[in-house]
Amino acid sequence: MTDKPRKSRRGRRPAPESERKDRVIQTRVPQDLEDSLRHAAERERVTVSHLIRNVLEDSFRLVDGIVADSSQLVDNVARDARRLASAAKGQARAPATFVPADQGGTVARALLEAVDAWQEVIVNKPTHCTQCGVTLSRGQKALRGLTTEPAAPVVWLCQACLDKDPAG
Repeated sequence: MTDKPRKSRRGRRPAPESERKDRVIQTRVPQDLEDSLRHAAERERVTVSHLIRNVLEDSFRLVDGIVADSSQLVDNVARDARRLASAAKGQARAPATFVPADQGGTVARALLEAVDAWQEVIVNKPTHCTQCGVTLSRGQKALRGLTTEPAAPVVWLCQACLDKDPAG
C-alpha cells in the first residue's frame, strides 16, 4: 500500500494535512437516542456533534480518573492490610533507615517537596528534622509539614532549616 495523495471525488485537490479538520466518525443510533441528543444539544446551545465530542472526552477523562484513583486506593488498602497483619502477629515494624535531604536522602527530599505549608508547633515526642537530621527534643519549637496526602508520613523541619531555605 503506497502513500499516494487522495484523489478528490469533487474534482479539486485535497487540502493540505495541516488545514484539514478533525476526523469524522459516523455511527447509527436509535431514534430515541437521537432525539435525546438533539434536545440536550439545544439545551446546551451546541451542535449535536460538539455535544457528542464533549460527552466522549468527559467520559474518557472520568474513566482515567477513576482508574488512577482506584489504583491508588488499592495500593493504600494493601499497605494498610500488611501493617494490620503484622500488628496482629505481634511483629514490630522495622525502623527504616532515614537519610536527611541534606545528606542526599531522596525520600526526604520528596517528602519536603510534598509539603503545602508549615505549622509551627512544640514537639512532644522526640524526632528528627527531615532536612538536616538534627534531633528535635520534647518542648522544642519546630515546624510540621502540612500536606493533602493523608497517608504521607509526618515531615519535620527545624527553625534553622526554615531560616536557611524559606522555600522549604
